[in-house]
Amino acid sequence: MNRFLADAKTIQAQLGEIRRDLHRYPEIGMTETRTARIVADYLKGLGLAVREGVGGTGVVGLLYGRGGDRTVAIRADMDALPMTDRIAGDHRSCIEGKAHACGHDGHTAMVLGAASLLCRSAEALEGNVKFIFQPSEERLPGGALPMIRDGVLDNPRVNGLFSCHVHPGVPQGSVMVTPGYCTVSSAGFTLEMIGKGGHVALPHQAVDPIVMAADCINAAQNIISRRTDPLDSVILAFGTIHGGTANNIIPDTVTLKGTIRALSPERRDRMVVMFRETVAATAQKHGGDFRLNVKLEYPSVYNDPAMVSLFRQAAATVVGDTRVIHTERPFMGGEDIAYFHERIPGVFWFMGTGNPDRGFQHPLHSPLFDFDEAVLSVGAALHAQCASDFLSAITVPGLPDVEGPAQG
Repeated sequence: MNRFLADAKTIQAQLGEIRRDLHRYPEIGMTETRTARIVADYLKGLGLAVREGVGGTGVVGLLYGRGGDRTVAIRADMDALPMTDRIAGDHRSCIEGKAHACGHDGHTAMVLGAASLLCRSAEALEGNVKFIFQPSEERLPGGALPMIRDGVLDNPRVNGLFSCHVHPGVPQGSVMVTPGYCTVSSAGFTLEMIGKGGHVALPHQAVDPIVMAADCINAAQNIISRRTDPLDSVILAFGTIHGGTANNIIPDTVTLKGTIRALSPERRDRMVVMFRETVAATAQKHGGDFRLNVKLEYPSVYNDPAMVSLFRQAAATVVGDTRVIHTERPFMGGEDIAYFHERIPGVFWFMGTGNPDRGFQHPLHSPLFDFDEAVLSVGAALHAQCASDFLSAITVPGLPDVEGPAQG
């Protein structure tokens, strides 16, 4: 058995206890004060140098190795979602309207576990390890940029980064990684279709924004089917539509909200331009007007191919070759770890949690999402193995600015 995995199994119960405690008391982005305190206390108990309040409620622990000029980072997000928890376990959320339905409680426990494992072998590390606990991944504008502005990647400078996300679509016991772009660039929009209110019995005296909205929704689908390369992965989706007060009144306005997603910022921005053109043409056709507010969200996460190669080798030593899934298919969600990857090479990988036999098949962001805590020790071990391998590699292809550790 892999040495990190063997050690991780000795702290499995502890990691499960931490995860369940965090799950019972979830905190929304930039309010993770209790979570941050638990994280900081744990890291201090390991003897690490700890910074608190980084980028808001973020926490950073620093482990100094015995030498070498590399620093590798392992990152976890800490925040929960504004939704009701409906899982059946005794770790169900105690706070109405807040839930760890995206697995960030597990991410936090895994990285704390990795810190414990690496502290046991600090004398063998050929460099330093930063443990980054980030607030507000789910809540825009996100916690990554505030942490970067607070110097999380400096003093010492981080040379490489690893982070993971649990994934119920990947079988438990396996991990999955995608080289290159592995998530999408997104943009949220609020669209107001502006008409002219009136009585439903006199539609010719009004400009019906409900009909305008329906026409716009249908016309927008042609952007995907007729104006976009079929090989491009893009999404244009409407999430809400609100308008009107009674069944016999044509309202003045209808408001729609939705999202635009594409693999690269360039494709996303082109989609935004085409959507605005479609909305303008629709409003003009009906004799109405519109207001469109587009808010650019997270860029795409880019996994450095050389780092992916290093990750795959490390993962194989922990879970075995056959359980390392290499895919070219990106995840169509967004992640603000992208801001870290824009500055340093990194790998964002998926920890499989899918286990239908035990009822762990519900998707992320479902009120029923849960997972087998056995994955916590595997995730901790894999994080530790990646960090150790990165620091001990003589060279890391594709990273010319990083010097290997001294040999002798």
